[in-house]
Amino acid sequence: MPKFNFEATGIGSLPFKDPKAACRIIFDNFKTIPFWPQLPKLSYKEHMYCQFSEGLPGVVINESKKTIYIDYKKASAGLESSYQKCLDKDLDYFAISKDYASGLYEFPNLFKTNEKEVRFVKGHVTGPVSFALSVTDENKKAIIYDSDLFDMVTKVLSMKVKWQIRKLKELNPNIIIFIDEPYLVSIGSSFVNIPPGDAVIALDEIINSIKEEGVLSGIHCCGNTDWSMLLKRGIDILNFDAYNFIKEFSLYADDIKSFLQKGGSIAWGIVPSSEAIDKESISDLMKKLKDDIDILINRGIDKDMISSLITPSCGLGTLDETRAKKIIELTNSISRNIK
Repeated sequence: MPKFNFEATGIGSLPFKDPKAACRIIFDNFKTIPFWPQLPKLSYKEHMYCQFSEGLPGVVINESKKTIYIDYKKASAGLESSYQKCLDKDLDYFAISKDYASGLYEFPNLFKTNEKEVRFVKGHVTGPVSFALSVTDENKKAIIYDSDLFDMVTKVLSMKVKWQIRKLKELNPNIIIFIDEPYLVSIGSSFVNIPPGDAVIALDEIINSIKEEGVLSGIHCCGNTDWSMLLKRGIDILNFDAYNFIKEFSLYADDIKSFLQKGGSIAWGIVPSSEAIDKESISDLMKKLKDDIDILINRGIDKDMISSLITPSCGLGTLDETRAKKIIELTNSISRNIK
């Protein structure tokens, strides 16, 4: 597996409404690991739970009301057909169209003039747990509680990530895919009544789909969770909110050490993706990052073993453009300076 030396990249969502402007700021700041942008303010279809929903049986999106749900009867009627599409590996059926991912289709246009410095191209997919906890049926019941629908969601996302990888490989053979799972923080809590094992099975299915394509897999979780569970999933990169949760993360030092020994990398979400950025400077954040790394070293992890990337703590799609630009530029500056 590759070793990273604090290269910078982003999580996925940006607040811009112009795909070309979004891609331009990405290539200006993330030259070695650019990513295609998700633009939820441009269209509700680019919201993280809509963007990967095409081809899912029974899905109903209302753009004006900004709602997405699964019509249970239509979904049940379409399950057999969708399963067959998955079995047939009909990736074109599960393609992500331009209406749902304008940044993905604009990205190649700017890539051609920026490809010399590119080491990896990064893509992303909404994780099955977060998708199935956030999207409900018509009765407002999260579809994660229906085993058939949860399994269908997982298989559709697996097909979509394969389609995405093959599209990105047209630009560069070296691909990183992050599985975005903000709601993993809820697994094991009293608010979510599903066995953690069910979440693991779904995650593993997505991870295996990525591995089958011969590219790097990562998980992004912007809250506190059971880091041991994620570190043992066989992923290549773990991205966590290092700005807020280093103490909680460091409690899993033995698992982190094992993860790194197997060639894993840590993506430090050290730049806050919130209004907290207003009071931060590059010197403050670099000091915090060094302090965070020292916490792991003090827990017995060899600093030379730590393969690192630098990212914002989460996506930037809900912020204003001014803050988003500052966060992107600071992420790039930290990467360049800490090397």
